[in-house]
Amino acid sequence: MTATDTRNEPPKKPDPGPMSREWYWHPDLPLKFAPYWQWPLEPAALAKWVWQNWLQFSDRSMYVALAFVVAFWLQPVGSEQATLAFHWVSWVFIRNWVFLLIVAGGLHHWFYGIDAQGKLLKYDPRPYMKRKNALYKFGYQTWDNIYYSMVFGATSLSVFEVILRLAFASEFARTLSFTAHPVWFVVLFPVLALWQSFHFYVVHLFLHQPFIYKHVHAVHHRNVNPGPWSGMAMHPVEALGYTSAMLVLLILPAHPVHMLFLAYWLMLGAASSHSGYEALWAKDRQALLLGAFFHQLHHRYYECNYGNAEMPWDKWFGTYHDGSEAATRITRDRKRQMHAQGQARKSKQ
Repeated sequence: MTATDTRNEPPKKPDPGPMSREWYWHPDLPLKFAPYWQWPLEPAALAKWVWQNWLQFSDRSMYVALAFVVAFWLQPVGSEQATLAFHWVSWVFIRNWVFLLIVAGGLHHWFYGIDAQGKLLKYDPRPYMKRKNALYKFGYQTWDNIYYSMVFGATSLSVFEVILRLAFASEFARTLSFTAHPVWFVVLFPVLALWQSFHFYVVHLFLHQPFIYKHVHAVHHRNVNPGPWSGMAMHPVEALGYTSAMLVLLILPAHPVHMLFLAYWLMLGAASSHSGYEALWAKDRQALLLGAFFHQLHHRYYECNYGNAEMPWDKWFGTYHDGSEAATRITRDRKRQMHAQGQARKSKQ
């Protein structure tokens, strides 16, 4: 699953070495949520966060730009998409498979193939799993993750994109234009990011219920030390639940470019947020900001940070891990209590 993070600027020169026993590198702690939840509001902090996330070159701004390219050039929604036809439906599936292959495959090659950064800005000090392990399909984490990502992850997303293209083309879904509603057209991008945060939290919390976790979500959580291909590596049930966030656009007036941004934020954002690194570093400078330590904590400790840093759901409902050692102790205590409760229920049956 994909997750956003409050962005902390990585160092302007290579990091000196391990920062703690648990992590090789991490952003400033304790982690904070997006600054529009901080009160009183700090305009300078908010402006900096908007600049880093939406305006400068980051994974989020890259997916916005890609959405515009597809919506207005590669495959605009047209009247021919009001009915199912192989030529345009197949193009949706092929395009999404190719995009995921480029983004997840490219990041994996950079970080774990040619090891271009070493441990620079890497969260987990442990090496990415390259040895054969019976835990994974085909015996290896990478091949397992590629299989689940391409066969179920990207495919589920493509199914919902086809449904929405049919809805836009047949005018079942209301289309929003920039000329008629310029402010809402722009504001809808961050609104959809907030919606994804809420949807992700609710679906993710459901996936952590014992029975569902064991039979569905465990596929994703085999990746304790995730890589870019881990983001969309999901059981088919989870993949459908996760990508169903797109269906909000059957209700909310929007333009196809918003649909595509949400799609790429779900799919390609999952690859970048599971990369295991704060940023892509090249030629002695930050080349692409990724930053998702909030979700890296979830993969390490499981029963915390079910949402993301876009909205403070975890803080409101007591499952927040801010990266501190105190939060780790609290999370581990909660896990022991949950295990004890589960054992008690089993003994009564």
